[in-house]
Amino acid sequence: MNKKELISYLDEYLKISDFKDTSKNWLQVDNEKTEIKKLGFAVDANTYIFDKAIEEWVDMVLTHHGIFWWFEQALVWIPFERAKKLIKNDIALYSCHLPLDAHPEIWNNIWLAHAFINMFWLQEGEYELEKFWEYHWVYIWYGIKFKNKVHISNLVTPYAEMMQLLKRLYNFWKKEYINSIAFVSGWALSEVKEAYDKNYDVFVTWEWAHHEMTFAKELWQSILIWGHYETEKIWPKLLAYHFRDKFWIEIVFLDEKY
Repeated sequence: MNKKELISYLDEYLKISDFKDTSKNWLQVDNEKTEIKKLGFAVDANTYIFDKAIEEWVDMVLTHHGIFWWFEQALVWIPFERAKKLIKNDIALYSCHLPLDAHPEIWNNIWLAHAFINMFWLQEGEYELEKFWEYHWVYIWYGIKFKNKVHISNLVTPYAEMMQLLKRLYNFWKKEYINSIAFVSGWALSEVKEAYDKNYDVFVTWEWAHHEMTFAKELWQSILIWGHYETEKIWPKLLAYHFRDKFWIEIVFLDEKY
């Protein structure tokens, strides 16, 4: 596939220009190739992922977390090593952060919400997806409220195990039954008060800091920490399948397995 056409399609499909972000969403490292024959998909842009890309003869890597953020303005130390490995092996890097979290077809949040809907065997009309929280005037994170209460033990079922997600449930509210869950991807336990104010029984996010945990316990707000990498490796596979089916291009998922 022509590289310029590929980048143009990514920009439009992911709605890159609609978001303000700390990540520099777009082509972060170019290469000399005009045709892209094989795409690699990964959560993070790091040297050992690029080693796998080299082994797989990948022409371009697409990641959720890229090399360049607002706080990295120079190619020194680790950013230099990452960029050097790509340039030396003529591999391009395209990264996309918040636009992927909010995408209507391949975003992490909506797929995890539907995973819970399936886990609880909820049928149409038994639940409602609602907007929970926005970032720069764009709603990215959502919540579920369901009519019939579910036992909280259902949050740690074999189905959740099958999804290979890291589970840490802290039932600070001491509720036995729940009927609402809010989802905020990434490191967002700082928004626990938002969940408390909107009367969500459980607040789900990917990472936490100690002071945020103590605050959640003070509020008696139950939380579930599901693991940043384990939850965000969903989108690379969905985006990979999208490109495979639409353009018949060769794809590979570059798993970190740390």
